[in-house]
Amino acid sequence: MKDTEVKMTLDPDTAYPCLWVSECRTSVQVGNIRPTLPNNPERFTRYNIVLGAEAFTSGRHYWEVDVGSKTAWGLGVARASVNRKEEISLCPEDGFWTLVLRDNGDGTSEYEACTDSEEEGLIYPTKRPRRVGVYLDYGRGEVSFYNAEDMDHLFTFYDAKFKEAVFPYFNPWPIINKTRVNFV
Repeated sequence: MKDTEVKMTLDPDTAYPCLWVSECRTSVQVGNIRPTLPNNPERFTRYNIVLGAEAFTSGRHYWEVDVGSKTAWGLGVARASVNRKEEISLCPEDGFWTLVLRDNGDGTSEYEACTDSEEEGLIYPTKRPRRVGVYLDYGRGEVSFYNAEDMDHLFTFYDAKFKEAVFPYFNPWPIINKTRVNFV
């Protein structure tokens, strides 16, 4: 997989107004909402989401996200045409292929692949990943997630049937844990 690794950067024009993308565009952290930001069509205005700067319409691509010790996050890919202004679900039906770590607020967390079926989404990694690898095979319609430290497979979405460009997706879920997260 490493032969298809891409250097990931974030697109600040897509960032929810409280997400501050670094000047080098490789990390994001939570700050105060910036009311003067333009409400451009690319910007998410309801959820704490930022997309990668590069769109993929073919090929195989791999990138890693350093999630460190965060207790909540979401990452994966999103269709170019996803709704950025209204309520959405992070499932394939709405154009998202994502893996999330949810903080249950009681000291426990759970990992979930956001599938269209509620029954098959929870996953149980053998150890908590501090760096997550995302592998996109556009032609095969697959999005896979790995613990990048040991390449332990976490989950794969199959048969996505992409029909348009997809972008790397990231949600640092800052409401729960305001630490910086980095693309590597």
